[in-house]
Amino acid sequence: PIYGLQRSYGNQALILKAWGRLEEALALLKKQEAICEELGNRDGLQACYGNQALILKDWGRLEEALALHKKEEAICEELGNRQSLATCYANMASLAHERGDVDEARSRAEAALAIFAEMKMPRETEAVKKLLERIGGG
Repeated sequence: PIYGLQRSYGNQALILKAWGRLEEALALLKKQEAICEELGNRDGLQACYGNQALILKDWGRLEEALALHKKEEAICEELGNRQSLATCYANMASLAHERGDVDEARSRAEAALAIFAEMKMPRETEAVKKLLERIGGG
């Protein structure tokens, strides 16, 4: 039952985020994080970190968002979850671009693009190509 609860918190948080209710979404993600840590659910924890980071980015709390993306990245690498790693890289690229770090943004976006292309994920590949166009600088 507790696995279902942590999943439910995450799903509810995504709905609240879509509705613009970021404070409530973040509160649920913190509850999800606590349960994931208690259960040792690394996959759920990496997704939770990524979702929290996106909210923090929306609030302009870029350094905190970056710290969470780095935790997410480490778990993705630990688990060998390449699809989530590519998504993490794309999110980190967007964050780096917003921070004005063009080199980091390009590097992360290119890493995401390589994985998405290798995995034959056309929608994600196109999204990252558009991100690279926005990044520019090279």
